[in-house]
Amino acid sequence: MRKILLVLSLLFLLVSRTPALAHHQAILGVSTPSALPTIAPTAEGPGLILPDSPFFFLDKLKQNTRLFFAFTSEEKAKIRASIAGERLAELRFMLAKNNRAGVSTDLKEISENLRESAKEVSKAQFAGRDVKKLAREINDNIKAKQKTLDTLERQVSGSIKLETAQTQEAIFESKVEVEDALPENELENEVRDDLARKIERKVNTASESARFLRRDLDELTKKASESASKSLKRREETLKEAIEKSDATLRKVQEKLLEAEKKKQESLLKAQAKAAEQAQEALEKAQKAATGFEKAQQVVNQIRNTAVTNGGSGGTGSIETPKPVSTPKPAEKEGESGKH
Repeated sequence: MRKILLVLSLLFLLVSRTPALAHHQAILGVSTPSALPTIAPTAEGPGLILPDSPFFFLDKLKQNTRLFFAFTSEEKAKIRASIAGERLAELRFMLAKNNRAGVSTDLKEISENLRESAKEVSKAQFAGRDVKKLAREINDNIKAKQKTLDTLERQVSGSIKLETAQTQEAIFESKVEVEDALPENELENEVRDDLARKIERKVNTASESARFLRRDLDELTKKASESASKSLKRREETLKEAIEKSDATLRKVQEKLLEAEKKKQESLLKAQAKAAEQAQEALEKAQKAATGFEKAQQVVNQIRNTAVTNGGSGGTGSIETPKPVSTPKPAEKEGESGKH
């Protein structure tokens, strides 16, 4: 029986791992094979059957069977996290194949399984069991997946970027739920890190939006200028034709139209310049915010990493901070110190 199952598994594996598309459409927000997004190998491996296989339902059946025979919330939490890891590993193959549907399936199941994993941790905690070690394991698991998705999110655009961002938000909510089961001191650190991550993502999003705005505005400005130039040229040709025909009435009409066209183009260029200026200001503000946050975060990290030493007989801890370098006062200069 085992041999038959092994043969069937190998058959499904061969069927599921179809060759990557020979031509790559702009499905994942990129247009060429060399620009396809990639993520680093993950700790967990992919399942035998990938999401683009017609037999993918068998893989899900296998996962459900594992969950059915898991009798405690702790076991289910670990299995759910493991399934999410498999989906993340499979995501690498779906990206390589430029398979839009497969990417969506993996992203959806990553968030769903981590959400269920977090729920199982909460169930075990509410049942009065000590789940600190489990919470730490699931929390670290989630953080690793966040970093991998950060890499993906920087490479994609369009709907896939939106789906990745939504997955990130769902994972973050799961992480917050798991954190409630952590020891108090670890919870405090995680909350600080979560806040910093939230701010950083918001700043990066604003900065990226400003860049896209400027790019789109430059493209629209270029097209509008080309259109205005063609219209102006057409008016000039019509006026020239009227002059050649010695048609005074037509000439006067075309002269007025040409003058109006010139004024319209001048106004258009001014409006475009103003819009470009505002977009540039938005970009600069976003970049300053990103730089400011980075510097502030460096200070926070420096303080958090400062060594803690025991001070006094009471054994209370004191933080070793660098002592400021004081400059001598005017009265303390050489030759004047004894005057007081």
